[in-house]
Amino acid sequence: MNIEKILGVDSESPHISQFFAVFKDLDKENAFRQEVLPRQCRLVFRLCAFVTIAMPMFMLSDYMIVKPAPWGTFLLAQRLIQITVCIIFLLLITRVRRHTSYDTLVFSTLLIIFMILELGSFTFQDDYALYALFDIIIMICLYASGILTVKLSLIVCVYHAFIAIIIVLSVKELNVHSQIMMVLGYSLGNGAGILLAIAQHKNSRKQFLLQNSLQDKTLQLKQFAYRDSLTNALNRRSFQDHFQDIEKMAVRLRMSDKNMFLIAADIDYFKSINDNFGHDVGDKVLVAFVNLVESNIRPVDKIYRFGGEEFMIVIQECVENIAVQRIKQIMQLLNDGKLGVQELNHPVTCSFGITPILAIDTVDSVCIRADEALYTAKNSGRNQYILDRGLEKNPQ
Repeated sequence: MNIEKILGVDSESPHISQFFAVFKDLDKENAFRQEVLPRQCRLVFRLCAFVTIAMPMFMLSDYMIVKPAPWGTFLLAQRLIQITVCIIFLLLITRVRRHTSYDTLVFSTLLIIFMILELGSFTFQDDYALYALFDIIIMICLYASGILTVKLSLIVCVYHAFIAIIIVLSVKELNVHSQIMMVLGYSLGNGAGILLAIAQHKNSRKQFLLQNSLQDKTLQLKQFAYRDSLTNALNRRSFQDHFQDIEKMAVRLRMSDKNMFLIAADIDYFKSINDNFGHDVGDKVLVAFVNLVESNIRPVDKIYRFGGEEFMIVIQECVENIAVQRIKQIMQLLNDGKLGVQELNHPVTCSFGITPILAIDTVDSVCIRADEALYTAKNSGRNQYILDRGLEKNPQ
């Protein structure tokens, strides 16, 4: 199956202007241009460096095609100016941080280079036409590289093709056939270059859309992988995958009076709720319990559904009595019937096992300690919490 269809990106995307090959949404276009800016800067830097290095090689053969003096001196000056412009460009392009500055710098530099090239054509022998072939090849490569937007490429295309054709028809001493071929070469070469530029810019923007769509799909899949489908709470996998971050926080708090706390929670008599009221009501109880807990802990604190009616709560960076107070508050709300499940005619209670996450803890050791505290609360009559400080089992 086509990847574009899977990710919801049409081959003829309505988001992209068909001729100028830009996003119709200006904010999206700006975001795209800023994202590709470093890559474009590296590309034009390498191209300009290549031209700067290659220019002296052309100078070695200039004497074969230049007109008699004083044109040789004029051509030498023109080549040196081109090299100077290229060096200045190389120094400036490394400082560009905005795509608007990039467009201005590249466009103005190309115009200067082309003006110098056009002046240089006057220095060549009047019957020499081979330079036009190199001219056309360079133009097509520039268009296809996508270093200029289609609009700017079109301006360069019209300008250079017009000036080049004028020079061919009015300056060069060529027969009619050669003139026609050079005019067609410039016209068709620049036209083909523009078509290549449009295709290149469309493809790069489609690739941008595909990458963004893929990132969105990846985030969605990650959400599905890390979220419980019923309650939308984080799940066991999320807890295990992110425990390293929790562990780092615990190490950082080692010399502090604050701690990370893990609370194992298990809804009391949940099986009887399912048996007496049905699984639909049981599901409502689970969802309501998660909502109640989340509304009574901070955004940085998390609740994880480990399975069935068992949950784990992580409370970050607080002293022991604050963690205990939060659990007491949740227990009080449950006992007051604040769960909000209308089908039930009695309060739903919950048992809790509280333990700090120690710097030496592993994901298994802290979960076992929280579970043992929870089982103690269950065996002691339910609807209560047990605090296990973990100091004896994990001496520091």
